[in-house]
Amino acid sequence: MLGKVWRTHPELRLVVALVAGLALVLLACARRADAVILPAQTIDGPNENIVGFGGVAMAEDGTGGLVYLKRIEGVAHVFVARYLAGHWLAPIRIDDEERYAASWPRIGAADGGELVVVWTTPYATVSQRPVSELLSATMGPGASRFGPAVIIDPNIGEATGTSPDLAMSSTGQADVVYREVSPHGSTALLRPGDVSEKVQVAHFNGERWTQLGAINRDPGVSMRPPSEANAPQITIGPTGNGVVVWQEPEIEGVARIWARRLFGSTLNYVMPVSASSFGGAPITEDADAPTVAVSRLGQAEVAYRQVRGGAPLPGPRIFLNVLPDGEAAKGAEFQGAAIADSAVAGGRAAQVGRPSIDLDEKQEARLLYDSNGQPRVVERNDLGPSGTLSLGSPFVGSQLVPADELPSASVMNPEGGGISAWPSAGAQGAPGVAVREDFPSAAVQTGLVTGGAGGPIGALAVGRSGLGDGLVAFQQGPLGNAAIVAAQVTAQPENFVISVTKGWLKPSQAQVSWEAAPSANGPLRYSAVLDGHVYPTTPGASAFQFDPRGLGSGVHAVQMLATDIFGQATLTAPSKLRIDGQAPAVTVTRTHGGHGVRVRIRDLQSGVDARAVSVQFGDGQRASGRSLFTHLYSRARFYTIVAQVRDKIGNQGVVRRLVRVP
Repeated sequence: MLGKVWRTHPELRLVVALVAGLALVLLACARRADAVILPAQTIDGPNENIVGFGGVAMAEDGTGGLVYLKRIEGVAHVFVARYLAGHWLAPIRIDDEERYAASWPRIGAADGGELVVVWTTPYATVSQRPVSELLSATMGPGASRFGPAVIIDPNIGEATGTSPDLAMSSTGQADVVYREVSPHGSTALLRPGDVSEKVQVAHFNGERWTQLGAINRDPGVSMRPPSEANAPQITIGPTGNGVVVWQEPEIEGVARIWARRLFGSTLNYVMPVSASSFGGAPITEDADAPTVAVSRLGQAEVAYRQVRGGAPLPGPRIFLNVLPDGEAAKGAEFQGAAIADSAVAGGRAAQVGRPSIDLDEKQEARLLYDSNGQPRVVERNDLGPSGTLSLGSPFVGSQLVPADELPSASVMNPEGGGISAWPSAGAQGAPGVAVREDFPSAAVQTGLVTGGAGGPIGALAVGRSGLGDGLVAFQQGPLGNAAIVAAQVTAQPENFVISVTKGWLKPSQAQVSWEAAPSANGPLRYSAVLDGHVYPTTPGASAFQFDPRGLGSGVHAVQMLATDIFGQATLTAPSKLRIDGQAPAVTVTRTHGGHGVRVRIRDLQSGVDARAVSVQFGDGQRASGRSLFTHLYSRARFYTIVAQVRDKIGNQGVVRRLVRVP
């Protein structure tokens, strides 16, 4: 009875398959929760020779690296640890040709393992003062070593407060912004302690660097003394276009945040970012700590900090401003800065840390910063901020970084949620980096990663793949006993497209094809899932042929399971595979008191090809071209009915039935 129901109701087969598929989805989700935050790995140290950390970068294909400074025979040099196929390689020195101390290293990553590193080093003295240059070295896609250093800028002064920021696209283009500071320049000082400073930008087209020059709005205006909190920031999109933001005082003396778009090697005009008033009253305190992210289409979001709570603000606050991509709204100017999170306790005595922002292709933003030692995430969509989430336990104070300057970083998952990382501590008070993964399903996973010999967190950075994955890297321990530590925070492969031929198929024609699933954790393994049963596919294949012996007629559910190197899996939604492996059925019933017959040809799958149907009634009579026949016999005897049948996809057969006419 069950077999008959199964055959006559093929939709039940699909229901069972969907239930089995749901079980696999739950299995895949469980795998994700088990393997997202991986244990930290000490890349180098702890030892007295590690003297600086320069950051970490990750490309869309999951390759990347980190950069730091380490002394060799008392001189600081640039070291890079590469990240390939889910593993950290041993660090290598990349400034072999340089004799003098390096400083300010930064790193960018592109697909194929390509890395670009910039740093500064002195090369001469003028009037007993060092003269430094900004250098770069590149490791091309698929290469195993860096090329020779090339000069980006031959004269950046003493390299005081250079604070470069490097951004690189997945296609191998890069931009760097840096400062050239002259403490004793001829610029008239707006405030005591100000300096003469140029904010410079250079563009890398994949082969060579081009200096774009100073981007200051007014070169005759003095700048605030350089610090990490007022360093310029830059970002670049996959097309090579980017946005640069920096702090610069107005002529009245208040420092604001400004921005320019970059179109390859072309600078666009200056745009104001920060608010100059609030509630109708002027803001008279400096803005600092700008951070910027840009979408694939060119929308930019800038967050910054108003440090002091002088009137008219009730206290220090983080502001957010949006530069549209030009499609949904005018992209020629920012929409206007607004407070990102008004719920900051403590009034004017509150401490607000530097923000970090990321932006996805849905034009949704994720902003992370600390408020009075508590990490907070603000998420924003096209309707505005969608709420603030407090994360984890309070920050732990650091001997190297003031409490309100503790670094934090955040990265979005394109499917929703994201990764946040901030300095924290374990149950016994031991410092570490807290990492939180928010899943699209609203589930949450947290972990504390540490390395070296422990100690305070001196610097922290997250390299973003753009697919929800991140490399969390940091310096742990005080100078003199510091270590460079890194951990992977992984995301499952992105949803991907599969293709199953529509309509009814013979079992021998059943196959599924698929596009590669976007993932930073390749190579991926693909498995075909048929009615809940998993069938591994050949590595490198993009199509799978099902064994026809296991395919009964009816509607089947087909899915694909993509699994990355960490065991995280993504299961596609079910697609219907319609299989017809049988010729049409023939039924013969008696009519006219047993002296006639009715012959019916039926096919519940692809349907009967009536033009190919032919029936011989055994008495010399025949008929064709229909799926229903009626025939009356004139004599009593035995007759053999022969029906030649075919369905619409070519399954054919010959059916014989013996009838007795009384």
